[in-house]
Amino acid sequence: FHVVRQSVRQIRQDMPAGYYRRLPKLTADARSKPAVAMMGFPRVYALACALIHYDEGRLDLDRVTRFVQSYQRVAPLTMGELWALPTMLRLGLLELLAWAVARAAELDADVSQDVSTVISPPDDLSSDTVVANCITGLHFLATQDWETFFENVSLVEEVLSSDPVDIYARMDFDTRDACRKVVEELAWATGYTEEDVAREAVDLARAHLAPEVAEVELCDAPGPMTEARRIAHVGFYLLDEGRTQLEARLTYSPPWYVRPRRWLLNHATLAYIGVIGLLTSAIVAGLVGYAFAAGGTPVQLVAAALLSLIPASAIAVNLINWIVTHTVPSDTLPKMDFRRGIPAECRTMVVIPGFLSSEDEVESLLRQLELHFLSNTDPHLYFALLTDFADAPQEHMDHDDLLLEQAKAGIRALNRRYGNDSSAPFYLFHRRRLWNPGEEQWMGWERKRGKLMEFNRLLREDDATPLQYEGERGGTLQYEGKQRGTLQYEGKQRDTFIVKLGDLDVLPQIRYVITVDADTVLPRESARRLVATLAHPLNRAQFDPDSDQVTAGYTVL
Repeated sequence: FHVVRQSVRQIRQDMPAGYYRRLPKLTADARSKPAVAMMGFPRVYALACALIHYDEGRLDLDRVTRFVQSYQRVAPLTMGELWALPTMLRLGLLELLAWAVARAAELDADVSQDVSTVISPPDDLSSDTVVANCITGLHFLATQDWETFFENVSLVEEVLSSDPVDIYARMDFDTRDACRKVVEELAWATGYTEEDVAREAVDLARAHLAPEVAEVELCDAPGPMTEARRIAHVGFYLLDEGRTQLEARLTYSPPWYVRPRRWLLNHATLAYIGVIGLLTSAIVAGLVGYAFAAGGTPVQLVAAALLSLIPASAIAVNLINWIVTHTVPSDTLPKMDFRRGIPAECRTMVVIPGFLSSEDEVESLLRQLELHFLSNTDPHLYFALLTDFADAPQEHMDHDDLLLEQAKAGIRALNRRYGNDSSAPFYLFHRRRLWNPGEEQWMGWERKRGKLMEFNRLLREDDATPLQYEGERGGTLQYEGKQRGTLQYEGKQRDTFIVKLGDLDVLPQIRYVITVDADTVLPRESARRLVATLAHPLNRAQFDPDSDQVTAGYTVL
């Protein structure tokens, strides 16, 4: 009973009316009696009924796969039909089950007659056997990996997998599915077959494949993503700016209800600020109008406008933000498939910027670092504390050495507990205090931002624009030619880290840094998903060679 009820719920959930209407239907064939009986039924439903009859209600995924592949050699199925097949198999099994129960219980003969016109029940099996086979079949349908089945039999998947730069097959399932949905949408709107749309996208990518770009590199690329690499990926024409080229090639014309949304997204800043400005003006005008109606003088009207401007703009911003977040659907960024682990060329360091201010704080930072490791274990994921001492009136305080030794001992203990001969995943990078005349305190340079900047330079081993400390005391700290503040120091050095604890040979190989606040939880496997996102070619930062501004992709997620 539970299996039957669950199957009914799944059918209702997975087969909404709009989806059902878009499934290709059978037309009558005078030479085929079954085809006449099923005229107007979805083609995939007839396929499911044939499978059920062939297997006598017992289903096997290998036989289903071979059956569908053989069928598609004659008549390719749409992606919608492939996704509907498990639902249609459930529906067919439930109808066959109803027939078997009706026959076994000697119920109304009309039930048996209605079902037999569609499914062709097996005559050589007892009703009890048919019931048993149907229940087993329904349980089978609920336990299979239909995503893998779909990709094994989909002709569109086969075409897109021929991506010239071999990126498509290495993306995660959700990203591949997003590409396939675009193919399905364009095929439905233009009348092309789905395979033809997919081939057009692959042909566009192949036409833009530069001779020197044999395969798009991921994290091991020597520099930022180049235009040549990006436009040679089939996903560029399905999920990125290249979609307009594909639509033009298919002579696709967006429907009227899509055009306003596209215009708004293409002019997002103008639309966002413009609507806020109009709403703010309307609120201010209403208040000024009220003041005018109350007999206000010109000076009072101006005062009313000025006094109401800030609260009116705050109301407008909050209202527009609420409307946007409730009406504009979010877009998921494409990702690579790193379920089996982060590649060696994408090594990543998770860092927690913090202060060694007390023994409890040190213990808390170490515990947080351990929790991040346990929820995101990966051989190419490393974890570090970036620490400063608390601001102080002197460069050295009595308890500094004790706190630093506690932090170092904690990192060593974590490496003994979780490390091995080839890997020590935990690090400590601690900076000394410098004098800040503006704050009149000894403190870590630029606090959190400074820690991250210096750590980034440490990873890059960048000697082209080193940190420079000029003068003997009260010198000026220069960073890439820009003055950052007057600091006190002793001697010259590239950075202010006085402790670098861990396997420092790994640092030049670190590609990405994930920054986590001391009070933030890094959810399970989230580090891997972040890396998989930024490593995708469409998300890799692309820079304008003249202005050095980001023209595509992201430098920070």
